[in-house]
Amino acid sequence: MKFFIERYTLHKKTENPLWLLVLTCIMTDLMLFFLILYVSSIRPELNAGFVDGLNMKATSGAQKEKKAEDVIQKFQEKDAAETLKAELQKTGLKDMAEVQMTDKVIRINIAAPILFSSGRAKLEPNALQVLDVMGKLLEKLKQNDILIEGHTDNVPVKSGDYTTNWALSAARANSVVDYLADNFGIPQEKLVSAAYGEYRPVAPNNTPGGRAKNRRIEIVVARK
Repeated sequence: MKFFIERYTLHKKTENPLWLLVLTCIMTDLMLFFLILYVSSIRPELNAGFVDGLNMKATSGAQKEKKAEDVIQKFQEKDAAETLKAELQKTGLKDMAEVQMTDKVIRINIAAPILFSSGRAKLEPNALQVLDVMGKLLEKLKQNDILIEGHTDNVPVKSGDYTTNWALSAARANSVVDYLADNFGIPQEKLVSAAYGEYRPVAPNNTPGGRAKNRRIEIVVARK
């Protein structure tokens, strides 16, 4: 009997009760949980402050994530503009299109004679080479709004399917919108066409050179 008691006592002393540690942690957490509930019930203003603190933390995290996304977007826009300039130069199209970038927009100016025949709105075969270079870069900016502007000089339309410069500029802008949407997967809701006809010249219309500059398509990418 004595031997049995000694063996049993020794076994109890060397036992490692890890379950007691786990149980202690659970009990502590439960006590803190019920304490928070109790304090919240007698002091509602503390509960509101606690919730506000959690909301502020979540909002702060969302703001940081949005800021990081904005920075990445700016780099993508700048890279697209610089790559477009390099591609135009590499393919010998530098003189056919001009790329400008500001804090708010990326503006691509294309001379209309490159894209269309006189009085027409159907894209010429040579135009596709220019638009293909641009479309590949615009694909990377699908989240940006893209405005396609049609412009003409002030010489009245004398032939073709259109009776006014405004109608001609609208049809030309729509042709570019359709081509970009159909061939490069740019969402149509991000593409907007605008017709300005002869009313937004960039040069005087009293010289052939000035009129040539005014006959143009402008692709304006809004920077985020």
